[in-house]
Amino acid sequence: MLKSILYVLFLISFSLSSQEKPNIIYILADDLGYGDLGCYGSELNKTPHLDKLSKQGVRFTSFYAAAWCMPSRIALMTGNYPNRPELVKKDSQRLADCITIPEMLKEKGYTSALIGKWHMGMGKGTHPLDQGFDYWYGTKGSNDWDGPKPNYNGFKNAPEEAWKTPLYINREKKGIIPQSEMTGRYTSETLKFIKENKDKPFFIYLSHNMPHVPVFASEKFKGKSKNGIYGDVIEELDWSVGEVVKALSENGLLEKTMIVFTSDNGPWSMFKEFGGTSGSLRGEKSTTWEGGVRVPTIFYYPEKFKPAVNDAFVVNSDVYATVASLIGIKVKYGQAIDSLDISKVLLSGEPSPRQKHIYYFRTPMAYRKGDYKIHFFSIERTRDPITGKKEAPIKYETPLLFNLKKDPGETTNIADKYPELVDELSQEFKEVQTKIKNWQRLD
Repeated sequence: MLKSILYVLFLISFSLSSQEKPNIIYILADDLGYGDLGCYGSELNKTPHLDKLSKQGVRFTSFYAAAWCMPSRIALMTGNYPNRPELVKKDSQRLADCITIPEMLKEKGYTSALIGKWHMGMGKGTHPLDQGFDYWYGTKGSNDWDGPKPNYNGFKNAPEEAWKTPLYINREKKGIIPQSEMTGRYTSETLKFIKENKDKPFFIYLSHNMPHVPVFASEKFKGKSKNGIYGDVIEELDWSVGEVVKALSENGLLEKTMIVFTSDNGPWSMFKEFGGTSGSLRGEKSTTWEGGVRVPTIFYYPEKFKPAVNDAFVVNSDVYATVASLIGIKVKYGQAIDSLDISKVLLSGEPSPRQKHIYYFRTPMAYRKGDYKIHFFSIERTRDPITGKKEAPIKYETPLLFNLKKDPGETTNIADKYPELVDELSQEFKEVQTKIKNWQRLD
């Protein structure tokens, strides 16, 4: 009897120890629009490497991020809604106390690198090296912070040299990183990290500054697209993805690496030729219309994921629990409380467990349940692109209601047809806000 028990325990132990540990590369573009890639309908930007990745992986059509930069990154790294109290705050202690994805992965022996933009704080406990990363090469925030006034005229007329974006390597500031060299340098660092860590599991968070304004491409790509400088930048990002895939293949790692490509929010279309497009979706960055928060997203893992186009309802905070599930980690109690495991969506095409989502830009503005989305407030853009003046949100006396399955472009308000549903979702919106404020789970 004792031998049988010991044998069973051995099998369980072996099963847990032999849990696959895929390499993970999470590629995040900055301000890339839903309609900016060929596989999402762009006829101007050539993106052959991403198009190929999408055909061989799972391309999501209803994947959400936050409406703007910092909250989106916090949601991804912590698995929490970023509008929970104290998270989006300079040098937040609450954020410092969160166990981030790279911290979680250390449990399974992963080595982690942040290559690119951080934008989650640089204080005690919030620096990348305090949040689980073993190596960092990149910028502390957006590439428009250290230069001319961030408005349309500045982005149109100022030379590249006007921006003095600091480069950080681990904890040291290492001079200025030229805008046109950002994508190329990040790609080189990624390839180097892959080669140096090919014999152990690794996590690379490749967080590009582009195509956030100001947009600049390297000489190799400048003037090559049909879509001006913005298209040049997108095509250089696509080249970067191709180089990463090539490096994985050359090092025998492609089959056992999960690659995710997505964006932190929608395009900054108000900057005209320097911003992207949300395609058929309404809205842009900083708005809670679909074009501001629904982002192009591809999951690629040839050993596990079958090619598919999937309309499952997913939020970027769900990445945390999904990664944990795929590699056999139990999420610590009190961590990632808004993250839902979508591994079965990826592995076998099952429906998403997610049914609810709250949208906010500085304040809660809209709510989705199932196929229905209700707007209580809205804005059309971050601010006036010329003067920089902020624009107040519009409050709807009668909320707007849309069926996103039938009308993803949010063109037809159906609130008058479904007054009971408006009342139901309005009440839930209030309840969800209370739960978020009190750090309670939504379900």
